Amino acid sequence: MILGRAHLADLPAIAGLEDEGFDHAAWSPDAWRGELQAHDRLVLVARSLADDAVIGVATFQTVFEVADLHRVVVRADRRGQGIGRRLVRAGAEWAAALGAERMMLEVDVTNVAARRLYGGLGFAPVSKRRDYYGAGRDALVMSLDLGAFWRETA
Repeated sequence: MILGRAHLADLPAIAGLEDEGFDHAAWSPDAWRGELQAHDRLVLVARSLADDAVIGVATFQTVFEVADLHRVVVRADRRGQGIGRRLVRAGAEWAAALGAERMMLEVDVTNVAARRLYGGLGFAPVSKRRDYYGAGRDALVMSLDLGAFWRETA
């Protein structure tokens, strides 16, 4: 697997991952196009070495000292192989290099695998957003101290 910046040509593959990965609140291709075209964002893709297929995607934004992890999606048949972890780590490196001190995210409280991934990287829960993903679907807001992250993982 290799990580790199996403390009507009990756949009169909990214949209396919999005449809596969989210049964609710899926982003439209136009939303992803906006991410790809925004100058303050980093959209990373993970590609298979075997066939160059997009097998994962993540998007990040920094605003001064705070970075946001907007989305991580990994192809279903490639989950549990560390792809999401590598995407998030690369985004954290990018954000820290731009001066961000912490990274924030929202995750569905029922998404145990994602919560385990983020917790394993050092994200800690800070609050909950009720009905964030629709009626009865709450989000857990999590934060990562980027300075502590690098001290612990360096």
